[in-house]
Amino acid sequence: MDNLFEGYVGIRLWDGQVLNDLLFSFLIGLLFLFALAFRLHYRSFLKMVKDVFYTKERQSLFENGVASDHYFRQFMLFHALVLCSLFAFSRLYINDLITFELTSHSILLCLGGIFGIVALFYFFKQIMYAITANIFSDNNKYKLWKNSYLAIMGSWGILLYIPVIWSIFWGAYPVLPVILFVLFYILCRFAIIYKTLRIFHKKNTGLLYINLYLCAQEILPLVFLYEGMVYLYNFIKTSTLWH
Repeated sequence: MDNLFEGYVGIRLWDGQVLNDLLFSFLIGLLFLFALAFRLHYRSFLKMVKDVFYTKERQSLFENGVASDHYFRQFMLFHALVLCSLFAFSRLYINDLITFELTSHSILLCLGGIFGIVALFYFFKQIMYAITANIFSDNNKYKLWKNSYLAIMGSWGILLYIPVIWSIFWGAYPVLPVILFVLFYILCRFAIIYKTLRIFHKKNTGLLYINLYLCAQEILPLVFLYEGMVYLYNFIKTSTLWH
């Protein structure tokens, strides 16, 4: 009988504990990187927030962008995309759309796939923006618009902590974080549209050009994002990598 004793095997992990530990680690790591970037680039952070509300076509020599300011805004953009991916993953899990076994390997693969789709969505929009700007405007105005765009996206990423933390760790009133996420996204898009009209608007611009912008830059990319999410979900259900 003594040979049958296997020792203390511990307490079995409850379903979802691996997921919670990984998501908690991701959020803590992201918060640490954001705090470090804020500490090292405090002036760039203030300038980013200022660029959300103000548009200056002519800046002084002391306000010209430097490399550190550029890298800070790129990090804030990456920060926003990661939070979007975490929120999308949490909603898929809460709505029981994730049917594979929750191991660290499968969770990381799924998060990577969602982040890849979100990143492709962003780069597709940037290509559309660049093509439109090269056709209808000059390079200086496009650079001014780009700075405002990155400032709005970076500020939007900070607001995303509210629905992401709520959705992942609290769980009460599950509809409210979705409403907050959609509300913040709509406010972000309206801010970008407002800055676009402020920078590129001309008196002879008609309603046709505004509708063209909204369809090509705001509506069409969302259609591609939806199709990409559907494809990823179908791939997860049929692929053996997740089981």
